[in-house]
Amino acid sequence: MRVAIDVKNLALYGGGIAHWAAQILPAWIAANPGEEMVLVVPQGEGLRKVAIGGAQIAGVPWPNRLPRPLRHPFYDNVVFPRAIASLRPGLIFSPYHDVRLPCGTPAVITVHDLCYLDAAACYPRHLRTYYVAMLRTNVARTRHVLTVSEASRERLVTVLGLPRRMISVVPNDLDPEFGAVPPNPEVVSRWRSTHGSGTEQRALLLYPGGIEYRKNVSGLMTALRSVWNSGERVTLLVTGDLEPRWKGLFPELDTHPERVRFLGRLPPEELRIAYLGADAVVYPSLCEGFGRVCLEAMATGAPLACSDLPVLHEVAADYASYFDPMDTQAMADSIRVALASGRQAARTDARYAPGTVRQAFLEAMGAVLDQARKEAAQ
Repeated sequence: MRVAIDVKNLALYGGGIAHWAAQILPAWIAANPGEEMVLVVPQGEGLRKVAIGGAQIAGVPWPNRLPRPLRHPFYDNVVFPRAIASLRPGLIFSPYHDVRLPCGTPAVITVHDLCYLDAAACYPRHLRTYYVAMLRTNVARTRHVLTVSEASRERLVTVLGLPRRMISVVPNDLDPEFGAVPPNPEVVSRWRSTHGSGTEQRALLLYPGGIEYRKNVSGLMTALRSVWNSGERVTLLVTGDLEPRWKGLFPELDTHPERVRFLGRLPPEELRIAYLGADAVVYPSLCEGFGRVCLEAMATGAPLACSDLPVLHEVAADYASYFDPMDTQAMADSIRVALASGRQAARTDARYAPGTVRQAFLEAMGAVLDQARKEAAQ
């Protein structure tokens, strides 16, 4: 049987959905050597090259010539469906919900979260309208849905009315490189010296969550102004680059550069050093499907202040100091608690071990693939 695998997110991105798919797809492909596995790969300037052993490549053009806002919709609704029509697969798998699925072909999609519905006010209307429409269209056409947490499964049942039997949970796990080489204390000490403020004693607060709409970065900056205005010396360390939106959120950048510092895009081993070197981690998101920041903080013993969301409780349990993400004073207080608490014993959870996650994916996809084989044989 020919199986078409959408790898658009792997070609466009390096984290989040792409990280989740990159960890599990090779195991599934290796476990099914008798099937014709075909990666549908968008190709073009600036995109990542995607290849997985045992899978064929069906390269399709990424519409770089179109204005940026039109590229995703054109690819999702024109380029990808044309590729599927040409391949005529017996099964389609997409690790997200935005490429348009054909009617009648067995398919599996992943719905990581319902943030476009649950945190609708965060998003521009055109984005919210588009992604909700694609979600509803594809949920109606898919055979099975994967999601990344029990909390997300509950939202799929209660909000979209999906039968529970139609949904399997395949959670995130840690990047293997994140914990591959434990750095020694001297490395961590040098990191703190590099990213601190010289001889001035300042607490280092790590924010590794990105600046996407639901991340509530504006609320974080309001909470931190409360901390700074009370005279507390705290430096926010942000993973990623100084994007234009940050300048609007932190206009004091020129007058108080010691308050916010940007670490750039960190590879997993350097990200782990950042967790080990920070005095605390903050995660103020308004909506999440999983929350890998919690796993990373727990694996390194970093004190964690995070939003009071069901999914973050599911992952972090009693490890974190929780706050209402809409209450910036509560956020500020929780940040203070985390900074004062001191490092904790590192904690791991067998539910999110790489082998457990891979097995959950293999079992869910194996059942769908078996059914597709039976239907193809009839």
